[in-house]
Amino acid sequence: MDPREQAYFFLSQVAAISAGRSRRLLLQCDASEIADIPGKELYGYGIETDLNEIAVYERFRNPELLTELYEKTLEKGIRFLSMEHPDYPQEFRFLPDPPAGIYVKGKLPEKTQHRVSVVGSRRCSNYGKECAFFFGRQLAEAGICVVSGLALGVDGYAESGAAGAASAQDFGAGHCFSAAILGGGPDQCYPKENIGLYRRLTEGLGCVISEKPAGYTARAYDFPKRNRLISAYGECLAVVEASERSGTHTTVEYALDYGREVFAVPGGIGERMSLGCNELIKNGAQILTCPEDILQYLGIKVQKDTRKPVKISLTPEEKTVLGLISQDAVSVDEIIEGTGFPVSLVLEILIRLEMKGAVRKNSVSGYVLALT
Repeated sequence: MDPREQAYFFLSQVAAISAGRSRRLLLQCDASEIADIPGKELYGYGIETDLNEIAVYERFRNPELLTELYEKTLEKGIRFLSMEHPDYPQEFRFLPDPPAGIYVKGKLPEKTQHRVSVVGSRRCSNYGKECAFFFGRQLAEAGICVVSGLALGVDGYAESGAAGAASAQDFGAGHCFSAAILGGGPDQCYPKENIGLYRRLTEGLGCVISEKPAGYTARAYDFPKRNRLISAYGECLAVVEASERSGTHTTVEYALDYGREVFAVPGGIGERMSLGCNELIKNGAQILTCPEDILQYLGIKVQKDTRKPVKISLTPEEKTVLGLISQDAVSVDEIIEGTGFPVSLVLEILIRLEMKGAVRKNSVSGYVLALT
């Protein structure tokens, strides 16, 4: 590492210095000089800290330790990008409290690739799961990188939908379908239930990004701070489902502060999990009813589907699901109950049946036969 990169790596490793505190040091002295500042002098730079934090700070001032940690980071397939690195996202650089550096596992989206942040409730309804999966899939098929947080609920379903688009599209090797921004280190999958998705993203379908170093376990207070990066990285923000007091509102506030357009999926007026989205729409958010709403905002020309019908082959699972669908709309809940399949599997099968031209949506939550 050169002295400047080492300085940024040092700042990213020191738990006592948050992004905002790092910024305060960077504004007052050159990056290459920071590691030379003794912990006891931090007060002179307007940084309030305690003795335990100073001890951590002093520990990481050891150049040999920093080199060892840097090499271990690389061995895990993780890149460190300081805020001076050309691949460091421009969107982060202009934040009031930019990360001194970020850690990336997987492939970042190309700088010219459109990005859309998709967020929502962790305890979303089946309606929210279906919408998240659908929008994630459709946006990724349009070449857009879906940005989210790998959380349970809307985040995970949106990223699963985006990852699922890989089997249907040919964008070339290394295309980034989804970027998950984590609250913990890039080698820490949280929650553990999404380990399969984490592996799909880091092994070819996208990437995970964090301002925290490898080995760092996220605390509850790390996630609201992480949300500022989710808001900043997307060109706009799509809220799929949120309750009236959902933590998603923090992400929305960041997005508005950064000048991002906010889209919200409407829901039933009596549905608790739709109160947040309906309130956003009431207060000026764009109504999101189909992927074209976002594509048009991004200036992407919407192509009419000209695929010719072909003779289709079905897997046993697809035949089971198709057997429950008729000319009358059947809800996802009814299909789940009728098959006994997991929600994620049913959603993926329905997407495949749609692409094969076997079924079509009759409404947001209903499917009918498309074959005659």
